[in-house]
Amino acid sequence: MSDFFSFPDRRRFDLLAFGDPNIDLLFTVDRAPAADQKVLGRRLPPYAGGTVANVACAASLLGRPTLAYGRIAGDAEGAFLSREYERFGVALDHLRVVPGATSPTALIIIEASGEKALVYSPMPGPTLDEETFAVALAQSRLLYAMPYDLPEFERLHVLARAAGVPIAIDIEAAMVADRDRLQRLLAMADLVFMNDSTYRAVTGSGPEAAGMADLLGHGPRMLVVTCGAHGAVLAAREPHLAIAQRAFPATVVDATGAGDSFNGAFLAALLEGQAPADALRFACAAGSIAVTATGARSALPTRAQLKALLDHA
Repeated sequence: MSDFFSFPDRRRFDLLAFGDPNIDLLFTVDRAPAADQKVLGRRLPPYAGGTVANVACAASLLGRPTLAYGRIAGDAEGAFLSREYERFGVALDHLRVVPGATSPTALIIIEASGEKALVYSPMPGPTLDEETFAVALAQSRLLYAMPYDLPEFERLHVLARAAGVPIAIDIEAAMVADRDRLQRLLAMADLVFMNDSTYRAVTGSGPEAAGMADLLGHGPRMLVVTCGAHGAVLAAREPHLAIAQRAFPATVVDATGAGDSFNGAFLAALLEGQAPADALRFACAAGSIAVTATGARSALPTRAQLKALLDHA
């Protein structure tokens, strides 16, 4: 992967995952309610979640040493989130406990089709402490973050660049109120993930070569767009590359966390030196396995499961 990214060598961790983990409260329904509607549903037990946290767990499960940087509450929910990180082998050296706080929480409504609607409540206050974050960066080869807070992400960018650590981000439509904000995020990242709905919302068209090349012109070296049951597409510059990968057949139970599983597997593949086409195939296989159980991390794939699927395909 030296043609695309220059990862620092000989670091304790491959991946630094910046972001607070959260509690997922799940309800299953036949159909999500519209405004002023009530529907019957079933509440499931709480799950550990959070986009960045899920990516960290996915990459760690696939054998890449991963360090979490974030906050949890000093209560039973925070202890649960910590234990779940440990279950997947994620290092907790920089997971801070905030006494008196409430852990970030996501209310997730899962339709019978497996698709979801979500409401997220973050923990107030800044996640970033520059002194401890600099220590974490010095131990890591790649930074992954969700840039919801633009001023905070701008500081992450400055610190990561100073440490020589590449940056991977996942952009969601809610982060980019206008084209200027999108371009600012693109300029600060080396690798950008989007899902198909976000890509269409910010560009007005599907992920095709010309449009993806235009986004790459604003800074990132690689752009990956996930398209659900249609697979994923990848574009890169220097050297130029455009790849499409079909999805693997799957019975969808819950789509929560499928994109996170994809991202974690893709990053794991790049960090171990897989070529982009192989990494894209590897990640699509991971996403197809992740949707087969309820909960964002319930079906995160192991290396053996992925090998079996890829060998069969």
